[in-house]
Amino acid sequence: MNFTDIIYEKSDRVATITLNRPERMNAWRAQLERELRAATADAEEDPQIGAIVVTGAGKAFCAGLDMAALTKIASESGLGDELAEGRDGKSLNPNFRGRFAWLLAMKKPVIGAINGACVGMGFAHALHFDIRIASERARMGTIFPRRGLAIELGASWLLPRIVGLANAVELAVTGKLIDGAEAYRIGLVSKVVPHDELLPAARAIASEIANQCSPLGAGHAKRMVYEHLFTDLSTACADEDRTAVLMTRSEDFKEGIKAFTEKRAPRFTGK
Repeated sequence: MNFTDIIYEKSDRVATITLNRPERMNAWRAQLERELRAATADAEEDPQIGAIVVTGAGKAFCAGLDMAALTKIASESGLGDELAEGRDGKSLNPNFRGRFAWLLAMKKPVIGAINGACVGMGFAHALHFDIRIASERARMGTIFPRRGLAIELGASWLLPRIVGLANAVELAVTGKLIDGAEAYRIGLVSKVVPHDELLPAARAIASEIANQCSPLGAGHAKRMVYEHLFTDLSTACADEDRTAVLMTRSEDFKEGIKAFTEKRAPRFTGK
C-alpha cells in the first residue's frame, strides 16, 4: 500500500508509524485511518517486528477529527460515515469490538509517543495504546464537551481504568487540556521527556520489548491484562495457570533459560 497520510518505517525489530498530515495537525480522516490500520496489521503479522511505536509529524500528535468532516456533520443531520467506518474493529473477542478497541487485542505492544496536541478523536485513539510517553510539549484532553459532543470511542471505559474515576470524570466533563506533567501525575502517561528525546525514548522501550522479551510471553501477558478486566480473580488465576503450562512447553521458554545460564542475549522465535 502506498501511504500518503502516514510514514511507516521498520528498524531494530520496531515498527514506527508517524501520522503525517502536519499541515492539518494530523487531523483524523478516513484515509489516515485506513493507512494506520494497514500498517498496524502488517506490523502485527511481521515476525521480525516485536513492538510498534505511533507518533505524529510536526507540532501535533492528532488534533481530532478533521474539521471538514466535523463541519459536514454539523451542517447535515448528524453522524455519517466519517466516524462510523470500521466500528466493529477486527478482533474476534467481543469485548474488543470497537473503533480502536482492536488495538487492545493485538499480540504486539503499542507505544504512543505523544509529541504535541492530542485531543478529541486523537486522545481516544491514544488511550488504546499499551504504553504512552509524552513530550514536554504535549497537550492532551477529550475536548468533546467544548464541541457540543460527549466522550466517545471507548474513552468512557478506558479513562477511569487509566487515571481513576475522579480524574476521568473531570477530564470528561470539562474537556480541558492538560500538559505532560499533569498527564504523568495522574497516570495518563508513564513518562515525560524533553521534546527532542521523545521518539528515541519510545523506540528504546519498544526495542527492549522486541529484542529482550519473548513474543509469546509479551503477547500472552498483554492478552491476559486486558481480558482479565472482564473476569473475576479465580478465572484470571486459572487462565494464568493454563498459559504457564503452555509457555513451559514452548521453544521460547527453553531459549530463555538457556540464554540466562549462558549469560547471553536471548534469540526468541515466538514458537
